[in-house]
Amino acid sequence: MNKRDFSRRHFLKTASFASFAGMTASPFLIEMNSLAAMAQQSSLPDYRALVCIFLSGGNDGHGTVIATDTDSFNAFTQARSGAPGLAYALGDLLPVTLRTPQGNRTFALNPNLGGVQNLFNAGRAAIIANSGTLIAPTSKAQIQANSVPLPASLYSHFDQSAAWQAIAANQGSGVHTGWGGAMADLMASVNTNTAFTCISTSGTALFLSGEQTYQLNVTSAGPIPIGGLASPLFGSSQATNALSSILTTEQNNLFAKEYQAVVNRATAAQALLASSMLPAGDQGVPNPPQYLDPITNKLANNPLGVSLQTVARIIGARSALGVSRQIFFVQLGGFDTHDNQAPQHARLLTQLGTAMEYFDATMVNAGLSKQVTAFTASDFGRTLTANSDGTDHGWGSHHIVTGGAVQGGDMYGSYPIIGSNQANDMGAGRLIPTTSVEQYAGTLARWFGLSDGQIREVFPNFGNFGTSPYMSFMG
Repeated sequence: MNKRDFSRRHFLKTASFASFAGMTASPFLIEMNSLAAMAQQSSLPDYRALVCIFLSGGNDGHGTVIATDTDSFNAFTQARSGAPGLAYALGDLLPVTLRTPQGNRTFALNPNLGGVQNLFNAGRAAIIANSGTLIAPTSKAQIQANSVPLPASLYSHFDQSAAWQAIAANQGSGVHTGWGGAMADLMASVNTNTAFTCISTSGTALFLSGEQTYQLNVTSAGPIPIGGLASPLFGSSQATNALSSILTTEQNNLFAKEYQAVVNRATAAQALLASSMLPAGDQGVPNPPQYLDPITNKLANNPLGVSLQTVARIIGARSALGVSRQIFFVQLGGFDTHDNQAPQHARLLTQLGTAMEYFDATMVNAGLSKQVTAFTASDFGRTLTANSDGTDHGWGSHHIVTGGAVQGGDMYGSYPIIGSNQANDMGAGRLIPTTSVEQYAGTLARWFGLSDGQIREVFPNFGNFGTSPYMSFMG
């Protein structure tokens, strides 16, 4: 390994933790600790938040968590030997030791996930192995015999992204309620102001779509203003005045009345959030550290880190907003790596690892270590075999959960046997999931505060995965 490579790996392992050293006395922590004390004195139940980090495009799970025992690693290396940069040197991988061994197998993380390795070793991160969209437990023999129902349109970005976020995988993009939104429908009543239960930093998300709960869209600049009110509608002040009139005049038309209610509700929520969320930077939530871009070998701003900083700024305002349960959706795009995967995936995983470590440290220093849980999701995994310099659409994949309530330092679910024509291989290393989204999500939902009956209401297929489908990764 040359000096430049060693320096880069050392940076990835140490820089992000070092950047938090000055956080303990920041105004952010003073404010957060003050708000925590206020929350304890209020009648609201204990605060909890879920943060979904959606890796849009289909993250390569095979290249995220790698089995390093001799047989597994040889099979992995052989499958990816034809793709430049996708067959890693064993010495470049970041080893993790499981608290619960999986036979004689050993594991490591992608070389660019130093932040996640730090969290894993600290017992604050867990790996969920081979999770994906299912309707019922599924085997290769059942698929070949056409004897088990399958999610609609496997390997389709649009449909599988919808299936992951929706309450059931049965109808793919035909489902219009997300499991985050369905959970919020059942839990929003504990919030004084339900408008702040579901918040997205990445536009409107199916994940947060509920029957009664509305999602609020924000950016690092704050709430997104109502179009036509913040600036002239169609470039005309007369059009803006006409819209304002609709919003302030008593309406008889039912459509106009409902429109008025929706916009006024959104405007009020935006005003309260804009005045309540903590500022970014030295006088509020510390800025996320830059990451070392493996393509340019230069420091760069981390877009996922900025999104998670925005989440932290809103969490810091929870008492002012009157919430004790919140669900957030943030997104990191670019994972559709058919081409040029090695450098692109390295950049994305560096952003992911650095941002997750930053966010976790921010919550720890704010005294919210066990009250906020972040987890990854994605359209699907990718193939084990490569096509030139990338990979194709897959199915099951490996995911990461972080937070103080996580039973970290371990892997949950069954890591697959690596190689061609294995029992869980649909061809080219497309993994048949052995853990359903329902099991993964239902475990998070139980920690969030839903009862068993409510969880089965949110997830219609939950009972298909046994009498007690829960996993044990949450304390």
